[in-house]
Amino acid sequence: MIFTSDFPKRDTLVFQDTGDKSPPGHVTDTMCKPDITAAFRGHWKNGVVPWPFIQLAGETASAGKSYGDQKIQAISYLHYLLLARPDLYVAQGLLSSSDKVLFLFGIGGEGIREFDVEWKDRDFYKLLYVFIYRLYEPGNFADSSYIKTEFDEETTARYTINITYRGTKECRGFYSIYARNPFATRTHVLSNPNFEVEGNDLTVLKDQFCRVKRRFEELTILNEYVHKPERVPGVVVATYGEQIRSPLSEERCKYRLGLGENGSPFMSIPTLSKVLETLFDVLEGI
Repeated sequence: MIFTSDFPKRDTLVFQDTGDKSPPGHVTDTMCKPDITAAFRGHWKNGVVPWPFIQLAGETASAGKSYGDQKIQAISYLHYLLLARPDLYVAQGLLSSSDKVLFLFGIGGEGIREFDVEWKDRDFYKLLYVFIYRLYEPGNFADSSYIKTEFDEETTARYTINITYRGTKECRGFYSIYARNPFATRTHVLSNPNFEVEGNDLTVLKDQFCRVKRRFEELTILNEYVHKPERVPGVVVATYGEQIRSPLSEERCKYRLGLGENGSPFMSIPTLSKVLETLFDVLEGI
C-alpha cells in the first residue's frame, strides 16, 4: 500500500508499507524493519529508503502481539530514527490499529510524547494534516545548522552531511561514525579526515545534547587543563566549540566540539600487548 500527500512546491511525501524490508545506511547497522515508512519520492529505491532520509517510521498493530508490545516496538523506531538523523530535534512516528492511530513524537534528550485519535473522530483528518505538514516543514523540529544530506547510491552504506561552522562556513562531507543515547545526552560523532577550517584541521565534529550550566565543558577541559602548559601526546586537540540552544528545551543545549584528529577508542585495542605498547608510547612522549 502506498499513500502520497502533495504540498505546493515540494517533492511528494510517500508513505509505504515496508514491513519485510530493512532500510540501509544506519550508523549502528541495525536491521530493524519499520512496518510504515515515510520519505520523499526521490529518496525511494527498490521499495526502501536509507535511514538518513526517513521522515517517519511506524508500526501496524496486528493480532499476533499485545498493543503494549507493539507500542514499544513503534517507539524503538523513533530511537533509531533519532540516531540516524542528527539534524532532527524531534522524530515522528505512529502506531496504526483498526480503531485508532497513536501519534508518537521522539524528542531528543527528553523522551516520548504521544496522543491517540480514533479513525471516526471528526477532527482526525485535521490532526493528520498538521502531523504531515510538520514532516514537510519541520520548523523547530529540526536543527538548521545541518544544511544538506547526500547518500552514496552505489554502496548504500554511507551518507554525508554538510554542517555550518559558527553559522557561516559550510563544513562539507562529514559522515556519521557514532551515535548513542537519543533520549538522554544524545551523542553524535561525525568525521571527515580531510577537512580544514581557518588553517586548522577539523576532522571530527561531536554533538552532545547536555544539560545547561554544567561545571565544565570539554573544550575548556582539553584546552585549559589537559594541553597546558604543553600538549599531551595521545590526547585529541579541540579545534573549536560552540553551543546551539534547542528551541524545544530550556534544560538542555547542544554542545558542538570540533577536533583536529580522528583516532580510535582506547578500548578498541585488540590485545593486552598492544595496550601496553600504546601506554608506553604515550609515556615516552610526555
